[in-house]
Amino acid sequence: MAAVIRSLADSLRRFGDDRLEALLVARPDLASPLPKGLGPLAARAAGATSARRALGALRLPELHLVEALAVLEDGTSPSDLAEAVSSEPATISPGLERLTTLALVWGEDSLHLIRPLRDGLRAPAGLAPASAEDPSAETAERRVAAARASVPEVLETLAWGPAAVEGQGRLALELREAGIVVTGEDGTLHLPRSVHLALRGGRVRRTHAARCPEPEGPAVTERIPGSRSAQAVEQAFEALRLLGTVRGFDEDPPGVLRRGGLPQRDLRRLAERAGAPLLTCATVLQSAWQAGLIGHDGQEWHPTRDWDAHRVQAPEQRWAELVLAWALGHHLAAVVGTPDSSGTGRALLSDLTRRDGVRTRRGSLLRTLRTCPGIHATRESLALCLAWAFPLVPAEVIEEETGALLTEGEALGVLDGGALTVLGQDLVLALDEDVTEADARLTGALRAAAPSPVDEVLLDADLTAVVPGRPAERLLPLLDWAEVVSRGGALTLRFSTTSVRRALGAGRDAEALLVLLEEASRSPVPQALRYLLRDEQRRHGRVQVSRATTVLTAESEVLDLLQVAPEASALTLHRLAPTVAVTLSDPGFALQVARQAGLSPQAVGPDGRPAGPELAHSLPGGPVDPDLVTVDGPELRVPAAEAVARIRAAEEGATDLSVTDRLLDAIAQEGELPLGIVDGRGGVVVKQVRPLSLEGGRLRARELGHDEEFTVLVHRVTLG
Repeated sequence: MAAVIRSLADSLRRFGDDRLEALLVARPDLASPLPKGLGPLAARAAGATSARRALGALRLPELHLVEALAVLEDGTSPSDLAEAVSSEPATISPGLERLTTLALVWGEDSLHLIRPLRDGLRAPAGLAPASAEDPSAETAERRVAAARASVPEVLETLAWGPAAVEGQGRLALELREAGIVVTGEDGTLHLPRSVHLALRGGRVRRTHAARCPEPEGPAVTERIPGSRSAQAVEQAFEALRLLGTVRGFDEDPPGVLRRGGLPQRDLRRLAERAGAPLLTCATVLQSAWQAGLIGHDGQEWHPTRDWDAHRVQAPEQRWAELVLAWALGHHLAAVVGTPDSSGTGRALLSDLTRRDGVRTRRGSLLRTLRTCPGIHATRESLALCLAWAFPLVPAEVIEEETGALLTEGEALGVLDGGALTVLGQDLVLALDEDVTEADARLTGALRAAAPSPVDEVLLDADLTAVVPGRPAERLLPLLDWAEVVSRGGALTLRFSTTSVRRALGAGRDAEALLVLLEEASRSPVPQALRYLLRDEQRRHGRVQVSRATTVLTAESEVLDLLQVAPEASALTLHRLAPTVAVTLSDPGFALQVARQAGLSPQAVGPDGRPAGPELAHSLPGGPVDPDLVTVDGPELRVPAAEAVARIRAAEEGATDLSVTDRLLDAIAQEGELPLGIVDGRGGVVVKQVRPLSLEGGRLRARELGHDEEFTVLVHRVTLG
């Protein structure tokens, strides 16, 4: 006969190593720092903060079980729990098993929900908080039976709705007189919990969604076999082309917002210049930022040091790095420009696009898509699947992230109209691998799916060029000089005055292009193309345009002093005249540097008049609005197997327990111990207590023989 499980610590001691590892992987905060035994681990798992965080890992059926356990008497049986959620014991068994593994429920024939969830879920399943003034279950049954004779339809409507009731008319008065609704302290009407349960026939939930809904959508079809794979490969290399536009940041870098991020106008300009949809460009740039390939110096965005190493890698490897940064990232590119909760527009490449838990939910959607390879899953059905897996996430967030996945995944070549591509299938497998293995898998997937690159170009007298296949690396500069006419099995380009001028303006060399065309073309370079390139080369640069952010005017000797001051080296001043200089730095920084150089500058507006106080906002350290930053929870710092081994060793006595760990062990065992409390005079008062919880360095306990609880700082506690 198996021993009765008397506490959460007893439950954990029955866990095998695999189950303990699963607990630490699902709740990594329990292992930071590593507890000195299973008792401290159990006490930490029953802490309020950790328990609330664990709720976010529950799926819909598991949340339903937790809500029912919070309503039912402590120690309920599995069969009673199944009845409370309108299900069967065998159906709820997997969910109950996972709740036990997560250390949120313990017991076998008698089930116990950990205290923070039992006390913290004040309105589970839409029921009102329990109150001492609620009628007994028998009284509630009698009230409901009496009211059914007069207003049966109303009671059926109230049964599965929320506890709060609106209205002050005759019907509300009748329900209040029947005791079905009562008036709360705030004057509003609500159903007492016992009455609400009587209306529901003793059940907490009307239905139990034990299985995730299936994605729905039209079947995947291909008129030409292999066309979907070809489109995925094309989109993957298109993402690499867009990534290559980062090279232009050196000549014309986009600016940086005061709150951080890329200005929307610069994003639109970059997308138009690249000839790509705005959200496609945003997805690639956001992924590059998360991969550490671009960064800013406070004023402008530039490629980072990692960019040079990235550029020399094979195209397949560059794509793998980019798509992994997206899949494992904590940001959403598709929400750029939309307002956050404060009404502020979300800027790309900033913490305003960061979303707590988005990486986990993105992975869940990708894995869901892998279960239905034959359909283009609709956005609505995918949102239902995500809501089932993450029932506590608001519906608007679910909708937003589902749409973002479909948009961003298509931009990188892993999704196609709600279905995984051949590259997306490998991405899902890579999610469960370490970075090195995942990188190798994705590199190989693109290399296997992509045709061999073509190293030649076909030129025509009408200024068109055709690359009959995927362009080799050395032909990519052609994209800077010509407009794309069509893509597909071949790449068709057209040279024009506008495209050539754009390339020359970006610093490209027309003679180098002619050399490339002579080497790669099967036929001689058409005379019309030679004339176009050389004529535009001669015209280029006759008018030179530069950029300046701030203008400084002063007497010539004052500007001389400022220009030679060591502090002014950061401004990189350019003298346009003896009394005029310009700099790329913003006005606030220029004011600060001038003051550091011993001068007394004055801010003026475009009309030369003194500027208002708004200029002070551009000074470093000046007033800025707080960023809305969310941070993911802690991650497991050591491998789960190693963490379990060290906890087992501590449990066997190989490690001395600290005061904190001994208190945690007593909490887990629901035991008693003599507690010494140091008073303000240095004396020690000893009490026989039962520790209840330990969080934030504060111990909550109850002295034996007393009903009141007390709280004391742990550093004032001694144990014999």
